[in-house]
Amino acid sequence: MRDHAAIAAMLAEESRRHLQLSVRDTDVDVAVSASGIALHGFPVEHAAVRHAWEWWRDRHDRSGLVPFVSRRSPTLTVEYDRGGGPWSGGSRELLASALRPLPADVVAELKAARLREMIDIHVPPRDEADRREIAEYELLLSPEAVAAELSAAPREPTPAFPAPGNEREPLWLTFVEAQAGYELPALFPRLISTPNWSGHPDRELLPADHVAVLRHWHERYGAEFFFADSANLHLVVARPPRTPGERAEAAVEQYVYCPDLGDPELIGNGQAGSTEWAFWWD
Repeated sequence: MRDHAAIAAMLAEESRRHLQLSVRDTDVDVAVSASGIALHGFPVEHAAVRHAWEWWRDRHDRSGLVPFVSRRSPTLTVEYDRGGGPWSGGSRELLASALRPLPADVVAELKAARLREMIDIHVPPRDEADRREIAEYELLLSPEAVAAELSAAPREPTPAFPAPGNEREPLWLTFVEAQAGYELPALFPRLISTPNWSGHPDRELLPADHVAVLRHWHERYGAEFFFADSANLHLVVARPPRTPGERAEAAVEQYVYCPDLGDPELIGNGQAGSTEWAFWWD
């Protein structure tokens, strides 16, 4: 087991030396989950948090720590993760289980569940109107059909993330021992809670699904876990898709994952081609 005090001291000292942040050893909050997973973190002003996150992200190979940004301190994050239900009680065992399926298979399963949910009232089709509705929903989730409607290049400029939350309140730069950010939903499931997502029959979007989807995007597009606060998730994307076909595929996946974003054409002409992806679930 790593020494929590030594990690806290290292985080504070390195952040002072290389990032010119006024972080004392005592500013580093340390909390350990019920399953023994440690979080270390310290408050950072909004203007400095992105650069600090990038600096520590680029040193993961040396530190073994994955940084992420949140509105909650490590202590509150651990407290929020307590309780029952599928969106609490993260563990290394849950992570190991979540890493077993192929990410692309999980993405395909979620897509099929969403399609079944959308067409449910039209199956079996009773008339030509039902058959048209089914066909329209199938086209909505068809990357080939979506690609035909997209512009040659994304219409929206690459956005900068708006500062999450109240700018007068610092954000927390938090660290957890992990291989990559996509593992976080299994270690602390309430970082992303999506109880309103539904597939058919009774398919939910569970912590293991978040791991698979985020791993899929990490491997394919270099998407990194940047910020989460339960209802919101922000990713930083190193290699976003650029061609209409590539953007359409990513847009359909994003729509399935987070329908609140709007239809795949809107996503494909917008954030799918951006270096920053934001998701929110009402």
